[in-house]
Formats: sequence, C-alpha cells, structure tokens
Amino acid sequence: MRDASSKRPATLKDVALAAGVSTATVSMILNRRYQFKPELEARVREAIVALNYRQNPVARSMATGLFGSIGLVVLDIRNPHFTNIVHGASIKAQEHGYNLIVVDLKEDVSHARQTLDDLARRVDGLILSLRLPQEARDLPLQLGKPAVLFGQTLHEPAPAPLSPSIQIRGWEAAMLLGRHIFEAGRKRLTYVGYSRSIWNADRINALRTLAEGAGAEVREVSVAAQTMEAGEAVAASLIYDAWRTDAIVCYNDMVAIGLLHGLCALGVRVPDDIMIAGFDNIPVSRYVTPSLTTVDMRSEDLGGGSLERLHRAIQSGDHSPGVELLEPRLVVRASTLAQRGGEAGAPR
Repeated sequence: MRDASSKRPATLKDVALAAGVSTATVSMILNRRYQFKPELEARVREAIVALNYRQNPVARSMATGLFGSIGLVVLDIRNPHFTNIVHGASIKAQEHGYNLIVVDLKEDVSHARQTLDDLARRVDGLILSLRLPQEARDLPLQLGKPAVLFGQTLHEPAPAPLSPSIQIRGWEAAMLLGRHIFEAGRKRLTYVGYSRSIWNADRINALRTLAEGAGAEVREVSVAAQTMEAGEAVAASLIYDAWRTDAIVCYNDMVAIGLLHGLCALGVRVPDDIMIAGFDNIPVSRYVTPSLTTVDMRSEDLGGGSLERLHRAIQSGDHSPGVELLEPRLVVRASTLAQRGGEAGAPR
C-alpha cells in the first residue's frame, strides 16, 4: 500500500484503498455530493491527510461541473458593513469547503453586468447586493447560475426578487432609532442621508412618520459618500444655521463617526447638545468617544446566511425565490444618553 513517503502523488484510488471504501464514495465526500455516516467520512479524511492527497481542481470541475468557488460582490469593501458581510460568508464557505472570490465594485455599478458575466464563468454560484441594478441581479438566472441576494427590505411594495434572498427589516431599523431619540425628548432631528442608496427613502420616511406623532420635526441633508470624511465635512453646516438641531441620525456609522469628530472639534457637547446615531453597528462604533448609538444591521448574519442558502441551492438544485427576514437590533450607547430635560441644541 502506498504511504505519504512515496514520491508518486496519491490518487483517488489510493485514498479509497486506505479508507476501505470505493473511489465513488471518496469522490462524493470530496465534492459534497452526499452525506455519509460521520465515522466513515472521518476515516476517508484521515486517509486523505495521511497520504497528503491533493485534488486536481481541473479534473474535479470536469467530473462534477463544479468549481468549488462562490462569488461575492460587494459595493465597497472599505465599508466595515461589507467587510463584516464578507467575514460571515467566509466562515460558512470554509465550513462547506468553498473558495470565496470577493469582487469590490467601489460603489460604481455601471459595469456590474460585465463584472458578473465574467465572474459567473468561474464560480458555482453568486451572492449579490440588492442595491445592484435589476439587470445585474437577474443575470445569474440567465446564465443558469444559482444566486442569493442580500440587503434590506423596502417598506413600499416592490417586485419580489427572482432569486432567494436574505433581508433585514430596514424600515423597522429606522423606527427603532427614531423612537429612542424622540422618547428622549428631542424635537429637531437632522437625517444625514446618502441619496444614491435605495434604502435612503425608507429611513427618512420612517423618521418623519414617528416625528408626526411626537410633535417633532425632521429635515434631510445628503452627503456625497458613505465615509467618515463626508460626515466630518458637513459638521459645521449643521450647527451654524437656524435649524438648531438637537439630534442627528446618519445613513451609516462611518458618516456618524466622522460627524461626531467634527462636532466635538467645534465644541459641541455630544449628547447633551446634540444626540448622534447611525446604522450598521460596525466594530469601531463601540470605541469612539462618546461611544455611538446604532442599529445592528446583522452584517455577518447577512453574509453567512446568504452563503448557507446558496450552498443548499447548489446541493439540491432548488433555486426557488423566497425571503428570509432578519430583525435589526437597537444598540444604545453614550452618544444618545443625555439627561432628560433642559434646552438642547448646539451652542450658538
């Protein structure tokens, strides 16, 4: 029997002989085609390690029609929200033996269709953002590739995605933040939004809906990018005007952190003068001063859940559409914990 010291590379037949099973059984275990008893799979994998067996990816693809790779397309990998989505997907990809190929569009969707067309030829399935144009989201179906979409629900009725999706309740996320701020007695809220996002309208509309019942007012200000720099750049314009805002909700945590930095540099006391909050619950939001109130948009769960659903589609051939919903979670921190009572608002 061949052992690991042999100069000849181990073959599938060598592994089968060492494990006492057929070559077909070894192939099905390697290619995740069938689930065997744990002790049998363990015996095969022990033989693989002992013989230092390396599967030929070209031969594997020819035999199974699969590449062993998943494509994940994100809008901007610099945004920790998408980084966490990648992290969640990566964990599940490793569990199921996939290579994860990540493509960063850098917030430019103009070439998304061509990018997906190229990527689809090298992977077994695709994970895509619901923020991509419709023609890009539908492309995998045209190419016969399974796909799973991730993103936020839209409050207004919209056509259901043609592919399965993992979504988080976006309207409810804004309602959680707005209710927290208005219950603290704040009456003049500024929403710092990002108009290029399809989620933007839901957030401002949810805040305005709550404001009507709370006797409060909401205005919207837009930034050109979802970055800390963009948030810092609008800080002065938000306090040196006649609005006298006493609370600010930002499109995401990065904008909120940049704005927080800018306001503190201008002598604004957060949260006593102005409360600040964001969305996503990125890791750094806990460590800024004051720590940032935010809504956890379940980034890792979106990534991990999407890959898990795609794995099932690849294994079963079931590409039927369907929506799995995640619930947002309010995370209250120091940036909105001012004492009740007294006149709030930026110093003039």
